[in-house]
Amino acid sequence: MLKYKSINFNKSATVFIEGQEPKYTFYIIKKGKVVVYSYFADNYTVEYKEGEIIGLFNAVLNEPYFSTVKALEDTEVIEMNINEIEKINNISLINKIYDYLIINIERWLNRYYYFLHKENNPYHNSHSKSLNLNIMEMCKIYINNGFFDASYKLYRKYIELYPDDEERKEELDNLYKNLKPIEEPENIEANIYKYKKGYCLYTELQSKDYLYIIKYGKIGVYNIFDSKQVTRRVLSTNDVLNGYAPISKNNKYLSTTAIVLEDSIIQLVKKEDAMNLVQSDRNLRLYFVKMMSMRIYSTISRIRSFNANKVVSKFVIIIEALIKTELLFKNINKIKFQYNINDICSMIGIEYKKNIEDEILKIKSLDISDEGYLIVNDIESFYKEYEIYKQRNTHRIEND
Repeated sequence: MLKYKSINFNKSATVFIEGQEPKYTFYIIKKGKVVVYSYFADNYTVEYKEGEIIGLFNAVLNEPYFSTVKALEDTEVIEMNINEIEKINNISLINKIYDYLIINIERWLNRYYYFLHKENNPYHNSHSKSLNLNIMEMCKIYINNGFFDASYKLYRKYIELYPDDEERKEELDNLYKNLKPIEEPENIEANIYKYKKGYCLYTELQSKDYLYIIKYGKIGVYNIFDSKQVTRRVLSTNDVLNGYAPISKNNKYLSTTAIVLEDSIIQLVKKEDAMNLVQSDRNLRLYFVKMMSMRIYSTISRIRSFNANKVVSKFVIIIEALIKTELLFKNINKIKFQYNINDICSMIGIEYKKNIEDEILKIKSLDISDEGYLIVNDIESFYKEYEIYKQRNTHRIEND
């Protein structure tokens, strides 16, 4: 039997405040309505109503709340400890938790792109290129970054969408004939495939209803935004990638392109099979809840980095989230990330320059490999430095 308690809040009462410790508890709204104020994100507000969940990802990670929540009317909530998630037998409630996490991932990604656009275009805050033009642009950018298979698949989709585009036919023909697809993966076992480096799993125009479980290897997840390639995630052995289409249909910038970065062995699990596993396997359920909560935390960290004035401060915030991801299921004190400096720069709208490395190395616990990958030599030392940056200002972490 699930353990929980009901709490009543009068209209205008505060449910919890920014900075408050969640103590591993989250809330389901039984009656009423609340509003969530995220002051750090340009006073971003979202309303939640009866049946919806608040505070879950903070509770899962036991991270202080980023936002303040107030009751818009007399409200009753159910307070529950995250340990109860494993005990849930109600499929509807399991799906509600999953939907909450997916919706919040997308909400915060939307907000992230709002800030990234401001960073990329400090004097112009609108972008209205048509999708037609953007497909061509995406193809060229992926070619320039050496991702030819992704470009090939985008071109094929372009031709499918615009078969009568005579204006660009010659340009298309010239580019398309020089692109060769990477060979299809080898099926080495039931639902397990061997992929060649450079193979594009899916694009921003064609999602796949699979979970990709990386048995061995590495996958990069990218998208094109404001005419630049943005690194969304880099995943390696034992990581899981969700290839599903975004729930939000009105924002094409939530879609991504996934590329195999080294020869890899990957297991494919269909969406419906994955959902059945999450519903029946309690350990797997908690794993996915933690991973999805971490994605929300990482996206919020990217947003927080835009509030920092100094490059080194921006990197401190991003790296802290990357470390926290690594520590979710591991007990380690040194990390060599799969992310290079260009990846981090693309996340926070910074143009890579030679002096960037000097800025990064102001963080004494960090190093940079010969290939440009970030290394944390001592996690404990990093967190001591992180606390110094963090304490200088609640939202605006600055270097002297």
